[in-house]
Amino acid sequence: MTRLVVRVLLFQTVRMVVNGLRRAFDHPVRAALTLLVVGFFLCGWGAALLGSIYGAPPPRTPQGGLQPEQIFARSVGVIVLIHWLYVVFTVVPSVFRPAQILVLESDVHYLFTTPLKPLTLFRGLILLRGMLGALFFLAMLAFYLVMFGGANLRMMALAQPPAVGGWAVLIYPVLYMLVFLSALLGSVALEAAEIAGRNYRKRWAWGLIGWAVLCVLVVGGRLWQRRFAEPGHGFLTALGQAVDWTPAYVLLLPVRALADAALILYTGFTPALWFGLVFWLVGALLGNAALVRYQDRLYEVGASLARKGAQARAAQRDPFRAYIERKAESAAKKPLRTLRWLERWTPRGVWALLWRDLLITWRASGWGNLVMIVLMAVLPVGIMLLVHLNANPERNLTVALRMVYVLVQSLIVFFVAFGAYYSMTDLLRRVEWQKPLPFSPRAVVVIEALPTVVLFTLSQLCTVILASLLFPSDWLFWLGASLVAISWCAVLQMAMMWIALVNPDPSDYTQRLLTGVLMVPALLLSGAPGLGLWVLGVGLQWNLLLTAGLAFAANMCVGMALTAVNSVLYERFSPIE
Repeated sequence: MTRLVVRVLLFQTVRMVVNGLRRAFDHPVRAALTLLVVGFFLCGWGAALLGSIYGAPPPRTPQGGLQPEQIFARSVGVIVLIHWLYVVFTVVPSVFRPAQILVLESDVHYLFTTPLKPLTLFRGLILLRGMLGALFFLAMLAFYLVMFGGANLRMMALAQPPAVGGWAVLIYPVLYMLVFLSALLGSVALEAAEIAGRNYRKRWAWGLIGWAVLCVLVVGGRLWQRRFAEPGHGFLTALGQAVDWTPAYVLLLPVRALADAALILYTGFTPALWFGLVFWLVGALLGNAALVRYQDRLYEVGASLARKGAQARAAQRDPFRAYIERKAESAAKKPLRTLRWLERWTPRGVWALLWRDLLITWRASGWGNLVMIVLMAVLPVGIMLLVHLNANPERNLTVALRMVYVLVQSLIVFFVAFGAYYSMTDLLRRVEWQKPLPFSPRAVVVIEALPTVVLFTLSQLCTVILASLLFPSDWLFWLGASLVAISWCAVLQMAMMWIALVNPDPSDYTQRLLTGVLMVPALLLSGAPGLGLWVLGVGLQWNLLLTAGLAFAANMCVGMALTAVNSVLYERFSPIE
């Protein structure tokens, strides 16, 4: 990468960040949230630094009655799980869809027409523009680590003396950047190969999905075996022992390298760490070699990425046409057809918006929705069945099965809401088309949050039937728990709509950072009242109707408050802001 390319791209990147900050402070709500997040970062890091310098030394005995090996195993299990999710949700999307944010439409008109060499220019785009997104995500990981993992870090410091010097913590950012760089280079290389007529994307996609599923099966099987072989240990301790099992250790080596790098002060330089450094470095070098191989087609790749990104942004100017064209193109590639009697049914009023969204979603990704419904339906019942088969026959499992059902349902709802941001931004691309319709903003906001809730409701219907067939004595609880989960799903969808209304442009660096920081707190705060009452009632064995009524009431109150806020934001929203 030449000095000229660095100067050009640095100027562009700085201007994009500055313009993003200006747009943030032009919007009063976004400006207040930006100041709040920046202040929270500074105060949090400042308090942690002052506490480490002037604070009293902690006691040298572990707290909570846990032994040092249990604390260490629990920390390893949590760190490996977090990094497995990070690797899956970083690498798999890079294979399934190209990095559209990497190249802008203006790059095609200005950068691609300059004498800059395409290979040098793309390396600069990946290293500067792509790595900036990685640094944002690293900052969010550090933020959540301080917020939610501070107590565990203190317990680790008490349970395990440092094995290496403090300088070794720098290895984690290096390894983290290698993972992100490998994914980004691989995404561009797959797009270049596809333009050259070699479609490797499906092979890589199936390979990664197979690896992820195999990891879940191996670790999950070992986890339940250890969990019930030693019932005195907690779930997280059993998880740490499961990921240390040799087959799981070998299967998770790319992920285990990141986990060991995060805990390098206590684990030292492990074989997994060395393997990960070599593995991800080779991945980055192979991606760079693919760029060199397809360097004559890189401008075509850039034009393709810019066109796909521009299609999404063009929806803000002509939302109806762009949205229908995109969905029609997707529907033409799908073999799953809609039943004719469903197409003939034409609801009236505001419910027609819900029917439209469900019909388009079905046509665009029918098989994918079917698979997701089946997975969401089977997962809670499958884990309950594992608990039942591995438990002591003389033990009363009523409370345990109920808690498993509630917790798994809660995790599913949380991750469903966590991935709803981009679907909410699709909603905002049709604002100008929908506003002239004779529907109130409150009605539109409620209806637009329901498509995901409807799909989740279908999965819950299957879950209740399966659970009632396997455990018929407690069928009323399975039904009540699923109804509470559906109401909780609606509340979290409203929280994600608020995030999208405040930060509607995922390509803006400032809005992307705000979205990443605010997403988890928004979901936790909006869902905490209903979920807390429901889990408390299940754990303390309160009356089922009383517990469900309290959870429903809490979810209704939070949902109505979020609906009122979103209605005002939706009425004032402008896609050309």
